[in-house]
Amino acid sequence: MARLLEYQGKEIFRKNGISVPRGRLAKSPQEAKQVAEELGGPIAIKAQVLIGKRGKSGGIKFAKNPGEAERDAQDILTSKIDNNPVQSVLVEEMLDIEKEIYMGVTTSDTTRAPVAIFSLSGGMDIEEVGESHSERIFTKDISISRGFYEFDARNMLRNVEGLSSSETNTYAQIITRVYGIYRKYDCKLVEINPLALTTRGIFACDARIDVDDDALWRHPELGLEISEEAGAREPTPLEIAAGQIDKNDHRGSAHFVQIDPDGSYAKKLKKISIGYDCVGTGCAITLLDEIFPLGYYPVDFCDTSGNPTSLKMYAATKIVFSQPGIRGYLMVTGVAAQQLDNTARGIIKALKELYPETGGKPNIPCVLCFRGRSDDVAVQLFKDHGISDSPWVKVLWRYNTEKSAAEEFDRLYKKWEKETGGI
Repeated sequence: MARLLEYQGKEIFRKNGISVPRGRLAKSPQEAKQVAEELGGPIAIKAQVLIGKRGKSGGIKFAKNPGEAERDAQDILTSKIDNNPVQSVLVEEMLDIEKEIYMGVTTSDTTRAPVAIFSLSGGMDIEEVGESHSERIFTKDISISRGFYEFDARNMLRNVEGLSSSETNTYAQIITRVYGIYRKYDCKLVEINPLALTTRGIFACDARIDVDDDALWRHPELGLEISEEAGAREPTPLEIAAGQIDKNDHRGSAHFVQIDPDGSYAKKLKKISIGYDCVGTGCAITLLDEIFPLGYYPVDFCDTSGNPTSLKMYAATKIVFSQPGIRGYLMVTGVAAQQLDNTARGIIKALKELYPETGGKPNIPCVLCFRGRSDDVAVQLFKDHGISDSPWVKVLWRYNTEKSAAEEFDRLYKKWEKETGGI
């Protein structure tokens, strides 16, 4: 899932007939001041991060003049929201809001189809409204093959008490446009919260648009880098690089996400950061259960399965090893039909480029466990290239389990730390 920042979503709204406040992106306090001077009047400064409830975390401030806007932008741009650094702010006119409404179109996990959602109780606590006052939430399932029209939206809104005919028509028009955006950009979610009623009209005060990452290639106009799901944060450079591996070659997959990009979480848990790759998600989860109690924390989740080419394995391995601060590497395959000789060739090529002076022998403890098709060939390749001769490399094969691989890594790491001082 590729999530757009608020300013990107509002630009899409504007192009598709949904009014948004006047404003512009700023990447420095000085630029924020300049935008505030251009807009005039009270200003809202909003952190551009992929995190909800920014207002409760200090990510939204209101300024009366350009000087205050500069100061508030400085505060936001030097802060973190839910441990996510703020790199830009949206500076826009502050509206005199009379009422806040919620509307959106999302993908239902139950029906696997779009569903339109509307509520007169919009704002920061819409999730709580949905849990405690479900009667205030109105929905309508949508058939993609049939479409969603204004009369469908009006029929949904007729169940909302207190709406005049004029309001029903206006909201029906807007939510129909929201659905149009959902379909046009292959979205999983398009949300306006709040849609604000003001003395000057109706404006989308916030925008959340989530695009199916498998469809990003169809939307170069969005200017988004293809990456794996990174959760509620922007993708890291390594995740963006990993996202390119499958772009033009769909033989197997190379799924890579940084769980702990800077190693701070591992440090907080007093765990040792290691690079991690598994063939098969089940194997990966089982191995996590074995390695974590021994004191190690994989700072990435990498799954190279589905029989990827050697070239894909080479690229994925280089990305895993490029993570700063890792003090080991653990790779285990599930017992499957994957051609493990190709897996081994890709890893060997990467190691030889990463450690050219030693012929591919790494300077950190590495355990690789091959189980499945051609696992004997994979093990032999490491011997033929001399990498198995390294004191810090242990190559295992079919008779090992996730538990024994984790224990072997623990023994190797302790030996490495004792003999090298962990350097």
